[in-house]
Amino acid sequence: MKIKRILTGMLLFLGIIGILDTFLLLLYNGGINLGTILPGVVGGLLILWGSVKAFFRKFVPMGKSRPWFLKARQGVFSLFLIGLISFLVVEGAIVINSQPDPVVEVDYLIILGAGLNGEQLSSSLWERMQKGLDYLERHPLVKVVLSGGQGPGEDISEAEGMRRFLVDQGITNERIIKEDRSTSTMENFRFSKEILVRQPGFQNSERVAVITNDFHLFRSKILARRNGLIPVGILSPTPWYIVPNVYLREYFAVVKSLIFDW
Repeated sequence: MKIKRILTGMLLFLGIIGILDTFLLLLYNGGINLGTILPGVVGGLLILWGSVKAFFRKFVPMGKSRPWFLKARQGVFSLFLIGLISFLVVEGAIVINSQPDPVVEVDYLIILGAGLNGEQLSSSLWERMQKGLDYLERHPLVKVVLSGGQGPGEDISEAEGMRRFLVDQGITNERIIKEDRSTSTMENFRFSKEILVRQPGFQNSERVAVITNDFHLFRSKILARRNGLIPVGILSPTPWYIVPNVYLREYFAVVKSLIFDW
């Protein structure tokens, strides 16, 4: 009985942590997305589950008087176990595939959008642009495709926000190609491929450099290949304070992409 009380207390504690995590990110990082709100939702469910368990333990007798509850609990536990196994497998694949590829010569670089706050780059997108700027300065003949449409809370397209950043840093417009229609990673690559095949001399067999965050590389390379591109991953760092959120969000994004993004 003491162990059960400890487990219930842990559920409540983790639930509070999840809600605080969402609150602090909304307060200091800005922007509402799945990675931001998911810890709060999961936290609320953990608190609810812990409260329900405590209520039944105190007020409803165990045993034959409530076999329906025992069966329901067994079903919930089975679903939880399946979900946990899939989570560990997918997250393992994300982590294992979060390493940059060896440097190779390319003619085109794709930088994937990662959100704006009004007209300002989000922290993740700012990191990607810093990495992209460094790459373009070291490879002056490479052209860049800036891929990202306009979403909720954004006053301009992500592609336009990225273009302004590069121009302000001295990259000429002649090297910049905007893809400003996409609203997902799948569309990032679909619309970028449509642009690339119209570029003089572009060959489907050539490699294309892609800049994104470590947590996003696994899914990005899968979707790039589905769109006929051969990606070379270049990583930008992920701000430490959003690491738990983005890796949690990426699990759901990977499952969704594996099933629906074709």
